[in-house]
Amino acid sequence: MISQWELLLYPELRQIDKSFRADALRQARQGSFDAIELVGLAVALLVVVSLTRYSALGFGMAERFGAMVANFIVAIPLLLVFAGPFYVRRVRRGLRAYIKKHAAANGRG
Repeated sequence: MISQWELLLYPELRQIDKSFRADALRQARQGSFDAIELVGLAVALLVVVSLTRYSALGFGMAERFGAMVANFIVAIPLLLVFAGPFYVRRVRRGLRAYIKKHAAANGRG
């Protein structure tokens, strides 16, 4: 079942028959990343790492653990913001390829 947020995130799904949307989305998610997406993911990771760096000098074991947990909590939303668009781009590209392939197979392309 396709949720409302998936329809908002992937407007291409509206062009696909409801009975085939889940399969189309699964196939699109299995696609490989292109060069732009790979570079974007690498840059996003570098940005998040640089934003969450801290110095642990003078920290005790409990303080280090607390800083690590806080870093993890901060890093997850940052990764969603910086790397998420590249995952969405890959899926949208895969959905467009799915639509094109099935339109050609049905004689509409």
